Amino acid sequence: MKILTFTLKYSETRWPEYLENFLGKELAEKCSVESHATAKTHIAKVNILNFNGSKQIINKIKNNKDVESAYIAENRGSVEVLLNRD
Repeated sequence: MKILTFTLKYSETRWPEYLENFLGKELAEKCSVESHATAKTHIAKVNILNFNGSKQIINKIKNNKDVESAYIAENRGSVEVLLNRD
């Protein structure tokens, strides 16, 4: 099973609305979001379980300025780093 995980840094809208606009309604409904907010930052860790490896989605994530990092984990071991802006 592949899991696509990415971290977003954004504070203009709520996460469900942001993800729907960013990834589309169907995919946004499959996302699990863990959000952390402080006085200065608003960060969410988003997971998409059973990710199908769609290049279109990977490109959307890589080209989004709000995405801090992204990776694909598979079978509890192998990890493919897609993006790391830290």
